[in-house]
Amino acid sequence: MTDDLIQLYINAAAVASGIFFWAGFLVFGFIARRYSVVFKRATFHTSLMIAPSGILLYAVLMMIKSSPMIKDPAANMIIQGAACGLLFISAVFCLAGILKFNSLIDELLKYKEQK
Repeated sequence: MTDDLIQLYINAAAVASGIFFWAGFLVFGFIARRYSVVFKRATFHTSLMIAPSGILLYAVLMMIKSSPMIKDPAANMIIQGAACGLLFISAVFCLAGILKFNSLIDELLKYKEQK
């Protein structure tokens, strides 16, 4: 196999794994939305559905960075910095949404134990 073909497989695997990871958070966001509707409490379900998009953007930007079209090292550094920044922002918003949803679940469990 040539290096270009191997790089193509690596990029395809990165994008596919980003899509699966994003889909997992999307399902988690739908579950949080149902809790929000049923218990009429804020769960930041929108954050759980939108924030993981940074994972997809990271995979796409890293694929662009490794493409043969981008040969300038300065452009590669900018693309890599943007990808890492988007991934970090995405992680922060995902964490905030998960912590908010977790606090709601803890409240519901405490309420159940009191009964």
